[in-house]
This record gives sequence, C-alpha cells and structure tokens, in this order.
Amino acid sequence: MADRGSFGFAPRLDIEQLLSEAQHRWLRPAEICEILRNHQKFHIASEPPNRPPSGSLFLFDRKVLRYFRKDGHNWRKKKDGKTVKEAHEKLKVGSIDVLHCYYAH
Repeated sequence: MADRGSFGFAPRLDIEQLLSEAQHRWLRPAEICEILRNHQKFHIASEPPNRPPSGSLFLFDRKVLRYFRKDGHNWRKKKDGKTVKEAHEKLKVGSIDVLHCYYAH
C-alpha cells in the first residue's frame, strides 16, 4: 500500500517535478502541502529576490522575513492606495482544510 502521508493524501510527489510544474501553472493544494511537508529540502530565503521572473518559487519564514513583498515588483493596491490587494483562500486536500493562503495581486 502506498504511503498516504499524515493527512491521508495521495502518495508522495516528486519534488523536482513539482518545481518544474510551478514554472508553468498554479500548483494544486496537495502539491503545495507536499512542498511544505518537505520544506527542509528547500532553501528558505532570508531576503526577497530582486524582481523574480514569473514562475519563480520561494519559501520564506515570515518571522524572519517580514517584508517579503519588497521584491522590486509593483503590487496592486487596494482602493486606499496603501495596502496590497490580497485574496484569502482556504486550501483543501480531500475534504480537509490544510492551508490558509494569501494571494497578492
């Protein structure tokens, strides 16, 4: 029987394949969870990159790098003109809430 992980997810995914896929499409919730479960295999950035290209994938520790959006890109602002526009999503794998995400525009 295949390993289903700690949340009863599908078998573990190939991390290298996920990184390749992330350059061309949004990752699925189960794929994001796999990356986060294996965070030790990734470099945790200590400062934001300067104008990273589309499709780039970075992991940040928000306790260490509070202003991760200061990457040289102009983020869309809310109507107040000050705050970055965000969408808040709850990602599920199967029927389980596993991750709360904030997408910046």
